[in-house]
Amino acid sequence: MPPIADIIAQDPVGMKQRRRYRWAAALWRAVAVLALAAPATTAAKDDSQNEANDPLTPKMAFQVHDYAQPILSERPEAGAHQLYLRHVLPHDALGVDQIARASLPLIANSWGPHGAWNGIGDFTVYDMAIAYIGQTKLGAGPLATAPTASAPALGSGKWQGGAQTVVSAAHDWGLSALLSSYQQAFDGTLQTLTIQPLLFLNLDGGYYLRSTGISTFNLGHNSVVPVGLGLGRVFERPDGRVVNVFVEPQYSVLQTGPGVPAFQIFTGVVLQFPVRRRR
Repeated sequence: MPPIADIIAQDPVGMKQRRRYRWAAALWRAVAVLALAAPATTAAKDDSQNEANDPLTPKMAFQVHDYAQPILSERPEAGAHQLYLRHVLPHDALGVDQIARASLPLIANSWGPHGAWNGIGDFTVYDMAIAYIGQTKLGAGPLATAPTASAPALGSGKWQGGAQTVVSAAHDWGLSALLSSYQQAFDGTLQTLTIQPLLFLNLDGGYYLRSTGISTFNLGHNSVVPVGLGLGRVFERPDGRVVNVFVEPQYSVLQTGPGVPAFQIFTGVVLQFPVRRRR
């Protein structure tokens, strides 16, 4: 997630108490997300684990992703939080396998000593054409971001365009993938490059280890390179749907510029629906 806060840091009465509360809430969310498992589900096999985590799996999906960022660089009493709702839709327009994804922070907030900003963030959508080379899948296509944020601290305030690419490969031990994107404001004042390596190591019982930190470079402004290690579990339902839950703490090994997360907790729940499989 791109960093969102740029707040001047001072320490009014009550800020430390609020910060401790947000820390506790983030940790409780992380614990609770792995407890989500309906009695009617069964542990997934390795193939289903890979499909559940592959960004190029041709299944319709609803994703709820939460980023809690209680510590921002150079802002000791500031923090940020975003809860994303994402929808993935596979399709074959013009006879080409494609995957489209729309993403919106429905709950976004940024806080600091002088107050808090709450609302929605910027809306992002991309569409990628998919190519298959053996066990490797390649995706590439256009990306666009609309300035829908309800407050300046919650988004860029600029229309942006760019490109999204994905490479993924299944292995006996799990899944590896690499996501990258570049987007630029139409007025040329903002350029952002993101690189996200994905590593998933499958375990017994539908469990898996994961590392999915997103390195973000707001060129000329700030940058952050987080490294994460998390745990997830995939469940298959009798009706063919797949439930994927996970929690992944991430520590930033590189931070330049103010307002980027020094530490964050990434949690998520993903529901996949079988739509079609490549013949």
